[in-house]
Amino acid sequence: MIFTGSLNAEGFEGWLSLYLLPSLTQPSILIMDRAPIHRNTAFRELVEETEHQVLFLPKYSPDLNDIEHDFSALKRARMYAPPGTSLDELICAYCAQ
Repeated sequence: MIFTGSLNAEGFEGWLSLYLLPSLTQPSILIMDRAPIHRNTAFRELVEETEHQVLFLPKYSPDLNDIEHDFSALKRARMYAPPGTSLDELICAYCAQ
């Protein structure tokens, strides 16, 4: 699903009901962060009506978010990189590992 602008609760629920839930072939657990668009009661009801469950992550859980580990490694690489090393070079080197 491609859209322009920010995603709101209505758009998220549309994606969920039109794309994600129909593609799940067995009862599943959807693990969500605490973004305001995920905390809507309509969202929870929509998921549970289809025999799936919703599990919310703790309020701030960087250890459960893989991208936080990547950002940490990139920040460290930038700190120790030679002067003049571009961010693109750092990202390419990190991705090649």
